[in-house]
Amino acid sequence: MNWRKRWLSGIVRPGAYRLYLGGLVLLALMVGIGAGLSLTTRTVAIQVEGQTIVQNTRHNTVGEVIQSAGIEVGPEDLVRPSLETSLAYNQTVEVVRSFPVVVLVDGQELEVVTCPTTLKDIVQRAGIQMGPLDRIDLSPETWVDEPTEVKVVRVEQKEITEKVKLPVPVERTQDQTLVKGIQRTVQAGSPGVEQRKLMVTFEDGQEVKREVISSEIVKPAIKKIVAVGALTSVSRGGTRIEFDRAMQVRATAYSYNAGSRTSTGQRLRVGGIAVDPRVIPYGTRVYVEGYGYATAIDCGGAIKGNRIDVFFETEKECRRWGVKNTMMYILE
Repeated sequence: MNWRKRWLSGIVRPGAYRLYLGGLVLLALMVGIGAGLSLTTRTVAIQVEGQTIVQNTRHNTVGEVIQSAGIEVGPEDLVRPSLETSLAYNQTVEVVRSFPVVVLVDGQELEVVTCPTTLKDIVQRAGIQMGPLDRIDLSPETWVDEPTEVKVVRVEQKEITEKVKLPVPVERTQDQTLVKGIQRTVQAGSPGVEQRKLMVTFEDGQEVKREVISSEIVKPAIKKIVAVGALTSVSRGGTRIEFDRAMQVRATAYSYNAGSRTSTGQRLRVGGIAVDPRVIPYGTRVYVEGYGYATAIDCGGAIKGNRIDVFFETEKECRRWGVKNTMMYILE
């Protein structure tokens, strides 16, 4: 030892020698403290999938303690704080599991694996470019924290021009020269034409709405004028006939060749006529021009609408009558 002192005394001055020894002591102390710290046990609470796993560990980082606890972390799972973070005493670590979200867009299904976030963020992560009118079927700010399915609706608007036929307005006027139930066209009228500009909205290629932006009448409609009969009495053969209404009918004739009983069970007789009971109810009293007073008591397979069959006793009378377009008055 004396030779070392003699050798050092020839090289190092006494003050510098003391500093040198002090540095060695400090370095040894720091190494000892570091080793002690590395062996210090820390309590870590790991929260994962609704459970809390408590670990007493001497590991230094979050990633090391999670690995030692046997917890697998998926590539999209979220660890708070991050895996590289140094552990503190009484550390709490949270593992948030990721889940799939299916995004329907442009006829395709895109799957995004994510941790809880907003719907807007999920759509962005799916790489979907949203047009100015496109929409999501839920609010973009909706918080998604479980597997779900969302739809991106492509919205497009187009402006179109179309011509629309305008209906013919009808004006009806009472005419005392026409019998009630009869109408006569005084002026035919014609439809108009309107040109419209429309905004048509399409969702995923299907039209869902059209709105009129502007319109212009390019041809005004001409009204139709109809004279409506108001006369409720006529004179026939010196007799005044009061009636409720009149109607134009196509009248044929029949006799006993169809049997002797009517569809209502009555016997055939002159003054009995066959009618369409949906138009003229059974039992209705009428006056048929060229035939006279009659009652609706029968029907027939060919008697539909404004068609009637008048009864005669003989086939000769039926042939003489033939087929006539005549006026029939529905009596009060």
